[in-house]
Amino acid sequence: MKDKILWIIIALITLTVLGVILVFTAKKTTVSSIESLKSLHFSYSNGYMMNAYTTYDISLEDDTYYVTIKPYGIPEEESQKVKLDNETIEKLINVLNEYNVAKWDGFHKSDQNVLDGDSFSFSMYTLEDRYISASGYMSWPENYRNIEDAFDEILGSLYVQKVE
Repeated sequence: MKDKILWIIIALITLTVLGVILVFTAKKTTVSSIESLKSLHFSYSNGYMMNAYTTYDISLEDDTYYVTIKPYGIPEEESQKVKLDNETIEKLINVLNEYNVAKWDGFHKSDQNVLDGDSFSFSMYTLEDRYISASGYMSWPENYRNIEDAFDEILGSLYVQKVE
């Protein structure tokens, strides 16, 4: 009887140890591509001066996409909300996939040795409720500059400068 109890205890300990090993070695499953867009926030700063940041906020409202644009050097109160067509959304999704933005998820790095440096913040939800989040201060994920340039080209160009 003691032998059976000993074997049961050994089996339970072995199963517990294997379970712990599996939990710690399991890889986080991530989606490698982005298929849809529900909302997106992308902002970045370049320095410490007033209004030295750019922001793009995309939202889906009643089956229509909008982006609120706040360009570098422009006060927040002069942000503009612009309607986006499906072609622009598809173009953005293609750019996000071309530069593997899904792999940015969980990137949150900061160089604390730099004062008055540059930073960025990125977050998005897909229609499938997949959430991707990244941020950095003087530290950027792979292909970051390509995304910044693409957003400035695709969305920044939609901002209409007011003539006085």
